[in-house]
Amino acid sequence: MTVANATMADIDSWLEIVREVEPLFGPMPDFAATLREKIGEGQALCVRGEDGAVQGAMLLGGTTEHSWIRWLAVRRAARRRGVGRRLVAAAIAHLSAAHTISLDTFREDLAEGRPARRLYERMGFAAGPLVGANDAPRQRYVLARR
Repeated sequence: MTVANATMADIDSWLEIVREVEPLFGPMPDFAATLREKIGEGQALCVRGEDGAVQGAMLLGGTTEHSWIRWLAVRRAARRRGVGRRLVAAAIAHLSAAHTISLDTFREDLAEGRPARRLYERMGFAAGPLVGANDAPRQRYVLARR
């Protein structure tokens, strides 16, 4: 499995993953429109399985100075197979000019987020402050490069 730029042909497969993670991530209105935009910008990366279906997906953003992993999800059936690690490594390489790369993920007290937090920590990201609304805070992680 390799990481590649997403194409318009991948959209339906991405949306399957969106529906799968929506109970954890919350509603994602207009995700398809955002995805189309990010595909056009070269900021949508994915890992496809042997059948061509997207197994894991990621949206990037930000500036050259401070870049972001805006969204990352792995299909339930593809978890614990290195898909997330491949995506994060690709983000680090793709955003090589960034001084920092940040992302917001599940806070520490949410068991569902433990695998994601462990992945980010193994990839060199450090936990920062809680951010967002008081009823749904997220844990910020930052990879400082310079």
